[in-house]
Parts: sequence; C-alpha cells; structure tokens
Amino acid sequence: MSVAQSQAATEMHAAVRRLSLHPLSKYRLPCPRFSEPLELLSFSYDGQRKVCFDNRELKYFHPPSLNPAPCLFDGIESQIQRDHGKNEHIDGLLAALTHRHSSAPLECQPDFIMYRGMLTRIFVTPYSTRDSWTMNATKVGATIYVEDTPKNVADQEDPTEFHQKMMYSGYRFETLCVLDQPSRQLKRDGLLDSALLSRPNSVVDTNREYCSVFKTRLGNHSIISGAEVDCIDQEKPDTAPNRVYRELKTSGILDNERKVESFERHKLLKFWAQSFIAGIPIVTVGFRDNNGILRSVEDFRTQDIPRLVKHSQSMWQANVCMNFADQVLQFIKDSVVDEGPEMQYRIAFDSGSQEIQISALGRLEPFLTREYLALVVQP
Repeated sequence: MSVAQSQAATEMHAAVRRLSLHPLSKYRLPCPRFSEPLELLSFSYDGQRKVCFDNRELKYFHPPSLNPAPCLFDGIESQIQRDHGKNEHIDGLLAALTHRHSSAPLECQPDFIMYRGMLTRIFVTPYSTRDSWTMNATKVGATIYVEDTPKNVADQEDPTEFHQKMMYSGYRFETLCVLDQPSRQLKRDGLLDSALLSRPNSVVDTNREYCSVFKTRLGNHSIISGAEVDCIDQEKPDTAPNRVYRELKTSGILDNERKVESFERHKLLKFWAQSFIAGIPIVTVGFRDNNGILRSVEDFRTQDIPRLVKHSQSMWQANVCMNFADQVLQFIKDSVVDEGPEMQYRIAFDSGSQEIQISALGRLEPFLTREYLALVVQP
C-alpha cells in the first residue's frame, strides 16, 4: 500500500458518523407506516444445516401437557447443538432469494435485506441501553445488506452453564409444544395419542430450523427479512401464512412484583418486537420454576402486548421503538453510500456514548454469496 493509500484508509476509518439515542422524547411521535409482512417463500435447515426449499422442518402447534409437569432441563446432555462458532453470514436468506429469483424475480430491489434479528436489535435499543452491539453492512445497487458480526457470533460459543440451561429450556419447551404433522391429521389417522406420548422423549436438535422470508415496509424503507418460525397453528395456507404462525418463548415464573416488572420491561419488549416485525400474531410463553419445571403456559396476542405495559410511565413504548428504527434505517441509508460487495461498513451501538456509530471498514471479502451476486451485479 502506498503512502497516499495508507493516508486515505486512515481518514476513511477515522470518519465516524453518529446518531444520538437521547432524548427519547424525539421518538414519541405517531407510529410510522408499517406494512403487514408478506411471505415471499420459506425454507428449512435440515440436521446438517443444509438449506432445503421445502416444509420438512415446519412444526404444528399442540398445547403441552402439564400433567405431569415436565422439566425443561431434562435431556440437556443428549441435545444436538448447532455450531455457533461458524459464521453463516446471511447465506440461507440469500440462497432462498436466489432460488426464488429463478422462477419469480423481485419486481424491484428493496432498500434493505437482513435477518429479523438485526431489526429486533434496533427496535429494542431505546430500552436496552446497556447492551452494545455491532453489525456489518454492504451496499450493492440500491440495496443495503446487513449481517451480524463475527464477534457477536463468537460470543455465543462459550456461554455460562446457567445460560446454557436457559437456552436449552427454550428449545425443550418448543419440542413439547409441537408435532411433525397437524393434530387433526394425526387424530384422523389414529396417531395423535402416540405422537403426544413421544414428545417428552424428543431430542433437541438446534441445527433444524424452519424459516420464513418476507417483505415489509417501515416508514419509507422497504425491507426483505428472514425469520425462524417456531410453529404454525394449522396446515399452512397458500396466502398470509404469517397470520397463523406462532412464537414460542419461556420465562421464569412471575411470583413477585420485581419479576413481573422485569418480565414486562425486558422480555415482553423483545417478544413483541420479534413477533411484530414478522407479523406473527401469538406468542405462547411457558413459565418454569427454578428447577426447570413447567408450571403454566399463557398466550399473548402480539398486538395487545404494548397495551399490557402501558400502565407504567417507565415502561417501553412501541411508537418509540418504531420511530427510532425508522430513523436508524434512514441514518444507515445516508451513511452506507459507497457501492460494491467488497466495500463494508460497521454499524454499532455504543452503550457508553449512547450513540449509533457508522464507519467504513474498507474493502474486505464480500459476505454475499457468489451465486446471489451473479444475479444482482450487472457485468
């Protein structure tokens, strides 16, 4: 690298654009426009993390049995764990879009393509101010692609024993709530009772996933996103399947006011954001005691969750989350301007300064797949 190139690179890295989080009052505006998510296609990850363009991993909801009450820590030593040390980038999402493009190309390129997790992270930031985070972005044509950073992926490699048990309890709860076929079909075939009896013995395999790819719009920003779907309430309809998807979550039992406040302030915020973004109408929460015993199950309607916490002035507000996300997406648009798959940017929320910061990383190995780039980059 020449002296001039070195100086240019230093100047590029030094140029950091900043968006202050505070005061939150500037986001207390009417909610920006939000379009109902529309599923474009779906796909499955099989046990080897291979992307399959079918419904093989779609699961069907059936309420878990509480008699006897199951332990959500049972079977933890037998689980099959996904390798979180491997950064899959947004390969699955791009593979799905590449597959769709062969039969039904998109009418126009969206402003953003990213997994739901990145949008959720932005949505909850106004009320999760102690949690720093980072993302990478690149712009190709009119579209900005956003992915998690290697650091965030690596941080999942070595969780504490307590955190491992909590994560496992969530997966275990899912296995106790789902069937491989609709219960109506199993009942018709005389197989429902045996399917329900086998659920407690199911081995948790976190390699397997079912994902929905959908398009939506927040304010003036068109978005294509992908989200893991826990289950569906019925046989999948041809149109608007999001309306019958269901999110499955766990929480400790709420046996005192402090726990209720923490649940409403933190967990319901994330539950709402995740489900709202993907258009999933119901969140089913399993409440466990300190020994992991599932004590109760409760449904929360996504659209009602903001009203559940509205009684307290210190709680979160959905319009603040939405307006903040709208402004952050515009900030990203204004900052990620140099095109090309090698040109990458770092988007970060710094909990110390309470700012969103965007800086150019320079030219790096693209995180978009070659197959996808062959479709969207003109020779």
